[in-house]
Amino acid sequence: MNVIRKFFHDRKGTVISGVVALIALSLFMCATVIASEKALGGGEQRDQSYITFGSGKRYQTTVERYTEGALSAQDKHQASLLTSRIVNHLNNAAKSLIDQNPEAAKPEIKNAQRLTQVVRELLPVTTVTTSVKDVSGKVVYREVDKVQDDKIALYEGTIAMEIVEPIIDAKEKEAALKGLRLADVDVIYTSVLVDLSYIERKLNHTESLLDKGKPDEALVQLALAQTKGVKLVFHEVDNPLVEVQHALRLAERMVEEGKHEAAQDNLRLAQIQLGTYRALLEDEEAKKIVKQLEDDITKLTTKIEEKGAASKIRKFWERAVNLFSKETGQAHTEEKTEQTQERKK
Repeated sequence: MNVIRKFFHDRKGTVISGVVALIALSLFMCATVIASEKALGGGEQRDQSYITFGSGKRYQTTVERYTEGALSAQDKHQASLLTSRIVNHLNNAAKSLIDQNPEAAKPEIKNAQRLTQVVRELLPVTTVTTSVKDVSGKVVYREVDKVQDDKIALYEGTIAMEIVEPIIDAKEKEAALKGLRLADVDVIYTSVLVDLSYIERKLNHTESLLDKGKPDEALVQLALAQTKGVKLVFHEVDNPLVEVQHALRLAERMVEEGKHEAAQDNLRLAQIQLGTYRALLEDEEAKKIVKQLEDDITKLTTKIEEKGAASKIRKFWERAVNLFSKETGQAHTEEKTEQTQERKK
């Protein structure tokens, strides 16, 4: 539980995910992809690919895929914050139903639904068009799916601690009902991942049940959202990153308060933990990325009193957050796009 507290203390169209996304991914792994990137108006990015399967002697299948939008580091941070609020509203609604006050639960559900839509609009959308033609060229099948990587990691510490404790309680109750004990890795974890699609479905179902005057059934749906829609993720290799995140948050705050020596101490601690993390990695490219972050922190340590130091530390924090292990379907930043923007500057 100390690890939890340390980690969190400082800190339109139908959209589908899961099976469709995994199928599309497996198709890409087995075929040659012709990809291109085009800049759209408003600074958005469109990544396109077109794949053909089959000999065409009887049928030929094509999968066309394009992604609109790109998730910046700032919007990833914003999505994390807003998703924290979604889960907070979810927890409040569950508490109201436990207290037999369904009227108090309804506005909490509404607020969670509104924020879910906001987060969705921040995330890139991938359109996957699958079509099949027969030997004469006639289209015998065509389907269009919209996919989002909508599993959101929570990083906002001061809010997240209030959010995660009810989730752990709900998971412990679920385990107890099954005669089980919650595993240690489900209590001590390195990140929290929220499945936006799952929670969105449960919120909609809960609202429908409340409108029908079925609060007990509605509470069951919220309990499912808490236990199945919020995943406590443990990756042992990420343990040093929890310390890095904590140290950088403190360093930023110390700079803002004019406590420069304390800020330097925390930056050095972040460097040490990054070195520990780098030693656990096997991928050489990943090691280079971590080493670059260490070097950038070293440079700032001697210039800690300069204007803009706190802002630079915040960017270090965002880079450190991006190092955490990612799950399938997790929202992520477009690193290539950001690097391109840096070069343009």
